[in-house]
Amino acid sequence: MKRSEFIKSLGLGASGLILPRNLLSKSKVKIYDNYIRGINRYNYSKIKSQIAIGDELQLIREESNIHDVFAVQVFYDGYKLGYLTAYENIVIAHMLDAEVELKSYVSEWGEDKDSYSRMAIEIFAERISPTPQLITALQNTSADEVVDVYRKGYKI
Repeated sequence: MKRSEFIKSLGLGASGLILPRNLLSKSKVKIYDNYIRGINRYNYSKIKSQIAIGDELQLIREESNIHDVFAVQVFYDGYKLGYLTAYENIVIAHMLDAEVELKSYVSEWGEDKDSYSRMAIEIFAERISPTPQLITALQNTSADEVVDVYRKGYKI
């Protein structure tokens, strides 16, 4: 296996990998978009006039939930709004358990903003990938000739 292929296979996301900032590219990847469930049981009616599309929401795991061991609660400014759908929350729950940084936002309103089941949430994760400069540097030089860029950079 070539060194560049090995580096790519690591995904450049392994903890402790050090690279200069200009050799990495970061982008947001949408990993979820669906309506919040149970919104009629919590604080939605108190704050629905304050919430707008694009507002940030908070995700909190609820491991002690007797109905769903993968339960993920959705909050807005400290007010509980509901949960992610039970049959779609397993991966998000595992990511939160692994302390993966996720960002979530109000993505849309359904037919009627006053309806209790019409607020959608979108969730993003950060993708870190090599830039063309890093790939070129690794492909065109042998390991002995590469300048030690790994100690000059920053820790991811």
